[in-house]
Amino acid sequence: MGGLSHVGLKTTDVDRAERFYREVLGGEVLRRRDEPDRRVWMMVRGVRLEIAEVEPWAAMTTDQRGALPAISFLTSPEETDAIAQRLREADVPHRGPVLKATGSSVGVYFGDPDGNPLSLSCPEGYPPDELDRNVASSWAASPFAWEAPPMR
Repeated sequence: MGGLSHVGLKTTDVDRAERFYREVLGGEVLRRRDEPDRRVWMMVRGVRLEIAEVEPWAAMTTDQRGALPAISFLTSPEETDAIAQRLREADVPHRGPVLKATGSSVGVYFGDPDGNPLSLSCPEGYPPDELDRNVASSWAASPFAWEAPPMR
């Protein structure tokens, strides 16, 4: 048996991470636990995440942040625009929608509040008119202060 079970992420605040993945990316909580440590399992756009709360870590340099692996969520053009709008409304630092460094796919690059790198990947159907071309080293996710936007 093969395949990917889940992606493990670290956070300094599991409640904030859960809100972020739920409110911004439409994630669903599968399970939570508070003992022996705090963590939440979520399904986000078809990807199972296990998010564990840990003590804060030392700040990384831009080069170190740029070298981290990123989770890229597959999206349609409509989903890309809707999530990009939620990123703007929630004041989440991001780049995009932009044409990826090569080809005609469109991406949106951002991170969660702990600086875990994330992106949206729209491989087809997004109108490329007037989109900038992303340069791979032009943007890296970094931690930021975030609160869930008010419920509508």
